[in-house]
Amino acid sequence: MNMLDRLFSREINRRTGAHAISIYIDSATKTRKRSRSIGSSAIKASSNKNRTKTKITTKRAERSFFYRLNVRFPWLKLIVICLIGALAVIDLCDLTISKTGDPTSKVRIAPMAKHIKATDRVFKGKMLAALTFDDGPYPETTSRLLDILQQKDALATFFTLGNKAAAYPDIIKREAKEYHEVASHTMYHQNLIRIPTSSAVSDINEAKSTLNSILGHNPFYTRPPYGNINDTVKTTVGTPIILWSVDTEDWKSKDVNSIIATAMSEVHDGAIILMHDIYPTTIDAVPILIDKLRENGYELVTLSELTKLRNAKLENGVVYYNFRP
Repeated sequence: MNMLDRLFSREINRRTGAHAISIYIDSATKTRKRSRSIGSSAIKASSNKNRTKTKITTKRAERSFFYRLNVRFPWLKLIVICLIGALAVIDLCDLTISKTGDPTSKVRIAPMAKHIKATDRVFKGKMLAALTFDDGPYPETTSRLLDILQQKDALATFFTLGNKAAAYPDIIKREAKEYHEVASHTMYHQNLIRIPTSSAVSDINEAKSTLNSILGHNPFYTRPPYGNINDTVKTTVGTPIILWSVDTEDWKSKDVNSIIATAMSEVHDGAIILMHDIYPTTIDAVPILIDKLRENGYELVTLSELTKLRNAKLENGVVYYNFRP
């Protein structure tokens, strides 16, 4: 091949390669344009589909009960929010509704008792005494007594009558809720050793059943009226029998100073102090007596606390007057 033919052949190859490159570029450009077109169409189709779904969802929401309720009563949402907020505040403040038990009295809101669970309290270097109250509950006096005990952060044991517990169950529930102890003083305050055996048995069991229906459990202790006991009472009662070692005779004197003086002159470590939560003068004496007892090194406990702290093992039908160390 001569020089001219070589030059001619090289020129043809160069032009053919350039043409191939041009064809490739044109092809790639058309492919990209086609892809853009297809992508744009897909986006439009997807957008239209989403609009359709949104419209369907909106229509469903408009047909829903809560949407129609909100449209018709727009203020209802505000009331619900305020109610939830109020309940949250009440819960944070640890408030509870407490009734006095008197049908004519108003419901009042009172702070929960500050005491920890009664049986978990620990007293070091303190003498112990148990305040016990018989013959209640009575709306005016017992409710006021509970307020005083709450203010003084003191606990007591209530030997309640079954017929009064049935009449004022809310007071009994409050006593238990505030960690006081509720025990039985029989149903009708009869002298159990002066009535027929069947009547005594019925009186004891009816009181037990009544307190069970209110508290959800049977009473742990029983105090027979007047402290009168015989073999029938011992075998029927089904609980330890608790009497007392300090009798304030509040039922006799009905005098604040006399009640306090008697209690302070007879109190001892492990004493069980007898009072009645049906006399206004007794209730007046309680806050002063609590302060004096504490000034003299005593702490006030329930019977269950006293027996636990003294490691006493109680038996049903057995009489207990005190729990000395």
